[in-house]
Amino acid sequence: MKKRKVVGKWVLASSIGAAAISGGISIPVQQVHAEQSVNEADFEKATKDFLALAKSQKWDELMPLLSANLQSHVSKEGLSQLWTALTSPYGAIKETAIQSYRDNGVHTKATVLLTAEKGPFLLVVNFDKNGKVDDFHTEAAYDPSQFLNPDYNTPENYTEKKMTIGEGTFSLPGVLTVPKGEGPFPVVVLVHGSGANDMDETAYAFKPFRDIAVGLANNGIAVLRYDKRTNTHAIKSSMNPKFSIMEETVLDANDAVKALKSVPEIDGDNIFVLGHSQGGYALPLILENDKEKDIKGAIGVAGPTGKFHELLIWQTEQSILRAKSMNMPIEQIKAAQVQLDVLKEQFKLLDDPQYSKDNIPPAFQIPNAYWWFDLRDYAPTSLIKEQNVPLLLLQGGKDIQVPASNLENWKTALKDRNDVQYKLYPDMMHMLVNMKGEPNGITEYMTPGNVPVEFLDDIAEWVKTGSIKETETVDLSVYKDYTPGLYWSDAFQWAVNQGIIEGFKAEKLLKPYQPMTESQYLKAFLRYKLGDELKDESLKNLYELAQSYGLQVSEEADAALSRGKAAVLLAKNFTDKDMTEEEAVQWLYAENIVNGYLDEKGHYPKTYESYKPKDTMTRAHLVTMLYRLQQ
Repeated sequence: MKKRKVVGKWVLASSIGAAAISGGISIPVQQVHAEQSVNEADFEKATKDFLALAKSQKWDELMPLLSANLQSHVSKEGLSQLWTALTSPYGAIKETAIQSYRDNGVHTKATVLLTAEKGPFLLVVNFDKNGKVDDFHTEAAYDPSQFLNPDYNTPENYTEKKMTIGEGTFSLPGVLTVPKGEGPFPVVVLVHGSGANDMDETAYAFKPFRDIAVGLANNGIAVLRYDKRTNTHAIKSSMNPKFSIMEETVLDANDAVKALKSVPEIDGDNIFVLGHSQGGYALPLILENDKEKDIKGAIGVAGPTGKFHELLIWQTEQSILRAKSMNMPIEQIKAAQVQLDVLKEQFKLLDDPQYSKDNIPPAFQIPNAYWWFDLRDYAPTSLIKEQNVPLLLLQGGKDIQVPASNLENWKTALKDRNDVQYKLYPDMMHMLVNMKGEPNGITEYMTPGNVPVEFLDDIAEWVKTGSIKETETVDLSVYKDYTPGLYWSDAFQWAVNQGIIEGFKAEKLLKPYQPMTESQYLKAFLRYKLGDELKDESLKNLYELAQSYGLQVSEEADAALSRGKAAVLLAKNFTDKDMTEEEAVQWLYAENIVNGYLDEKGHYPKTYESYKPKDTMTRAHLVTMLYRLQQ
């Protein structure tokens, strides 16, 4: 059988086209200052020596620079092959610039920006305490300014300290975020998804684990996050012929739990584990390996329920469909189709019962073959339904890597357990960030964002009380006049599920273009503003509340509400200013809440007239404005 190059399991299937749009990016070079300590100067020389010898492929001279640990895992020939595999996709290296050194408690981590023919990338070199190279790997280059600092990050509310997870060859650097105040505190251990993740689970424009750590700290909950084994010990891990999900994920998660039991600030009876994506998939294994029963509860986020290789096939098929719909270059689509065909061919071998992890066919060419065969018969839902650790299972509705149908699969598998809660976040994508519009596999990954407060508050509530308030998610496809992709589609999905507005269930209609009366507007708006605090929806109470907020209402409950009048009411509530219709409309434009109507020249002029203030406010208009305002 002819060997074909196969992408490893870490590749995101939705990345078709991502390389094209990321090419040519400019990465700021962070110069190392001349005023260095002796140790830092030594590490700079060691980094430069390593780079010079690797670029010139002088492996005999390079080997003595490696630690005894790394030398025991890789030969000179293997080192040459690894270097080629890591760097050849970028072409010849033209320039190098050392960006930083950082002692993370296990290594001194050197980060180097390499500029190559096909674009920039990062080389991360981990030095041991003797100044020897203990491991190295490459990462995508990024501009540090692309990561948004969440509004809820308040450093005065917490402290952070280094922790070491495990011991010996594969010990990992970690950070424990501890709320200020009187402890001990409950704690959540964060377990990564697929790939060589750092402790922040940094990817694209996101740092979801950083967000979770600082967000939960605000709620009096400590968080332990750590660099993944395939990040800190990338080469040593890849050289293990029997590297499995146990080494990749499970053992280190259990070691993290054990490490917390001796920390004075931590309540050892309230240790929780949160697994994201592959971490959620591995949760049953982590619980099974918790021999001392130290884990009080587990939180699964976007965890797959089926076979991992079947999910990869589905991801690849979906990415090709999206690429076609977006008119991506035909060459990329053809290459992806070839890749899909190879994967299907390879996975036929994986599904063949005559083979096993102890009898892997030579024709199986996907990297980490043992990993795949070890997981072939693993069914997370079958294992977890026999366990009794309380669970909180969370899922994003706009996740195109692990679709929302997986949440329903968890529900079906665990229907006989009464200690499991579930929640769907309609606008959340795979990186745990809310997004507008429909996901396409590119835009949402390139648009910076942070983990939403609602998600963090739900986790905090469950950790503290053992339960969260569940809301049933309404699928708008049951309504005959619902159409995805229209300007109001996402807004209606949000508004219905937030209880702001209702569909006409008997008729199975949403009636988005139905005009609104003043009282209907007030009811929807006050539901948005007050949520569960709005107990009395009588006309009398609605108008009393409106007056208490200084809203200029006519008290003609059944009178049709104009768009201009609605603009005044919205502006008053969000700015606490009395405005004319013209001023309120300009405020809506300034906040990007409305665009105006299309004119005969194909433009959207931001004028009072273009807003059509005399037209009647419709249900679609209102929910769209509220949706954009809350975002």
